[in-house]
Amino acid sequence: MDATAMLEWLLERNVSALFRVDPGREGIRPWTFHASSEPRHGDGWSVRADADSPEECLRRARKALKQHGLDLPE
Repeated sequence: MDATAMLEWLLERNVSALFRVDPGREGIRPWTFHASSEPRHGDGWSVRADADSPEECLRRARKALKQHGLDLPE
């Protein structure tokens, strides 16, 4: 699943998310993924993944999302 498909999949589940690259970090883990759910009765959550490449960032993001019950399709 590429980044666009991943973001669309999360949107369908009411999860706010972004995938970003920040050149100001001077090459040190410039890729960031962040996602969060809206708190409902105190059960909101957020995840963040930073990495050196977009592929690694998405891999880490998938792992973090799975811990919150979001098992993304391949």
